[in-house]
Amino acid sequence: MNPAVAMLIGAAKPLVRPIARVTLGKLPPPASRLTGALAKEGGKPVRDVRLRPWAKVDDFGFRNWYGGARARLRQVFFSGSEGLPQSFAMEFAQQWAHYCGCRHGVLLPHGTDALRLALAAILDHDGLDYGGEVIVPNYSFLASATAPLDRRFGVAFVDVDRDTLLLDPVRVEEAIIPGKTRAILPVHLFGQPADMIALRAIADRHGLKIVEDAAQAHGAALASGPVGSLGDAAGFSFQSSKNLSCGEGGALTTNDEQVFERVYSLHNAGRARVNEQRWEHLTLGWNCRPTEYQAALLLHRFKLFEHNQARRRRNFDLLRDLMREVACLEPLALRAGVRAHGMYMFVMRYKPDHCGERSTDEFLDLVQAEGAPIHRAFTLTMSEQPGMKQLARKRPDYVRRLPTPIADQAVEETVFIPQSVFLGSARDMQDIAAAVCKVQKHCAARALSNRAREAA
Repeated sequence: MNPAVAMLIGAAKPLVRPIARVTLGKLPPPASRLTGALAKEGGKPVRDVRLRPWAKVDDFGFRNWYGGARARLRQVFFSGSEGLPQSFAMEFAQQWAHYCGCRHGVLLPHGTDALRLALAAILDHDGLDYGGEVIVPNYSFLASATAPLDRRFGVAFVDVDRDTLLLDPVRVEEAIIPGKTRAILPVHLFGQPADMIALRAIADRHGLKIVEDAAQAHGAALASGPVGSLGDAAGFSFQSSKNLSCGEGGALTTNDEQVFERVYSLHNAGRARVNEQRWEHLTLGWNCRPTEYQAALLLHRFKLFEHNQARRRRNFDLLRDLMREVACLEPLALRAGVRAHGMYMFVMRYKPDHCGERSTDEFLDLVQAEGAPIHRAFTLTMSEQPGMKQLARKRPDYVRRLPTPIADQAVEETVFIPQSVFLGSARDMQDIAAAVCKVQKHCAARALSNRAREAA
C-alpha cells in the first residue's frame, strides 16, 4: 500500500466512531425495533445502549475540569486549609441558603447529618435520653427514620397520599399523641414538595416543629416558597446520585437564628460561631465538618445547576406527555400548588392488568432488555426493613407503626427513571415510551391469545 494512503487511513480511524454515532443518531429506527419480537426473545431492542448510552451528568469532561473545577480544587490543595476555617464551606452554605430562600445555611458531610442536627437544634435535645416522637412517612429512604433515632427520638410511621406517595396530613394528625409527639418530618419524595401548608397548620395547632427532608428535592418549590424554607429547618443531600453532588455531602437551611447558632456549634465540636475559641466548647457537640474539597466542588457545580435543571424539566415534561399513550405505567400525580418539581426521579406505578399480568420484576426485565432505563423503587417500607423490625422488637418504645396500606402497596408497584437520563434529548424520551409501548403490546396480545386458547 502506498505509504501516503496508509497514513491517511490511519489518521481517519479516530474519526470513524464519532461519525458513525452521528450518522446512526440521524437514521430512523428500523420498524423491527419497534414492532418486531421482544429483545428478550431474540428481537432487536428499541435502543442499543452500547451504541447510544443514556445521558449522564456531563460535567466530568476536560472542558469543565479546566473551566473551573481544576482551579477550585487546586486552590484548596495549595492553600494549606483543607478543613478549618471552612472558607469555601461557609461560602457555599450561604449561596445555597439564599437559593432556598433562607437566611442561614451550614454545609455538612452528609444529608443524614443535616436531619439529625436539625432535630437536635430545633428541639434543643442533647440526645442522651428519650426525646419524644417524630412522625415520618413509611415510604422513604431509611435515613428519614434513622436520623431521629440517632438522636434518641422515637419514630411513628404513618401512611402516604395515594396519588403522590407524599406524607398524608390526615394520617399525621391521627397519629399525634399530646405530650409525646414533638415534630413532623415530611419527605419531599422523588423531587416533589409535600403538602407543607396543611402540615404547617397541623404543627401550629399541636405545638410541633417541622424538619423538611429535602434530600431529593434540590430546586423544588411550592407557590409559598422554595423547599428548605417551608419548615423550621431542612436537610439536603449532595450524595453522588443527587441532582447536585459532591460524592457525599449535606446542607442544613433555616430562617431561625437560634437554630442556626445551635447547629453551627453542634457540627463544630460545641464551639461558638462568634468569637470562636479552639479549646473552648460551650455546648455538647460533634465534628460534622465537611472538607473544603467538597465545598469547592459544590461551588463549581452550583454554577451549572439551573442550566441542568432546565434541561431536566424539558425532558421530564415531554416524557409525561408521551406516557399518556401508555396504559401499563402511570406517572405519579403532581400536586396542585407545586411551582417547581425537583426532578430527582420520574416515578410511575406499574399496572400489571394492562401488561398481561406480568409481575413488576418480569416487566422490568423486558423493558430493560429493550434498553429502557427503568428500575424498581423502594422494595420495602421503612418499618419492614430488617434492621427496623429488629429494633422494634428490642425497643418497642422507639418504634410505632400505624396502618400504612398505601405505602405497603407502593413498594410492590413503583418504578423510576433516574434524574441523569433527563439530561439527554427528546429522542431519548421517545425511545423510553416506545420501549414501554412495545412490551405492553406484546404482553397484552400474548395474554389475550392465551385466554382464547383456554376458552377454546
